[in-house]
Amino acid sequence: MQINLVSCLFVLDSEKNDNIRKNDIKRIKVLVDKKGNLPSVINNGKHMRTKVNELLSKIIGTNLFHTQQVCAMSYDDSVDIVYVGATNIENIKDLDSNYQLLEFKVKNNNTIYLDEEVYNYKTVEIVENKNIIYKQIIDIDDEKLKRKIKNMLLSYKRIRVDVDTTDVMFKFMPKEFTLEDVRILYEIIKDEEVDKSNFRKKINKYCKKVDKITNDKSGYRPSQKYEFVPLKGDVWL
Repeated sequence: MQINLVSCLFVLDSEKNDNIRKNDIKRIKVLVDKKGNLPSVINNGKHMRTKVNELLSKIIGTNLFHTQQVCAMSYDDSVDIVYVGATNIENIKDLDSNYQLLEFKVKNNNTIYLDEEVYNYKTVEIVENKNIIYKQIIDIDDEKLKRKIKNMLLSYKRIRVDVDTTDVMFKFMPKEFTLEDVRILYEIIKDEEVDKSNFRKKINKYCKKVDKITNDKSGYRPSQKYEFVPLKGDVWL
């Protein structure tokens, strides 16, 4: 049976807001080819994660990203071993012309947005051999499309869980960032608002102040910049 190594790389993109009082507009995007397919390679016996990283490096022109295995999905003709990845748009210097980045978001635990397309899903609880299993039921008739969207959803849900227990949020950050940047990303991923003060206390352990400060919003209080400080035993790879 053919084993496919499927890569789901999420990229944090950012653009300046016309309203100088507001933060930059941030969006999470997913890497797909021009036909909308996730990057994939057939497993040839090589270390799987190495193979995935080599594929992504070739496509985006850098190795400044982080990946981790999410799941294995069995089908009649093959198996998808899915890897999720995270990086920042600043790290992508030479995107392969056969690929593109499409905006991706999950809202209200029932709706997936992929660029201009919208897909509905629900999570059902199933008991198998006295174990509780959660399955994602996606309302799509096209089996190939459903397979792709499910791989994206499972990868995104992995990140959504990991933001509370690992340092995955900082894999999306550029070299220097503000605490507000991290909070905005967290709220995008979790699809919920947080208390700013409590959130900053939570992430402070990962952040080290840099000497310089920036003031992109002329006339307003400058923003303190930080760098990521990894903690031993708490790294998302």
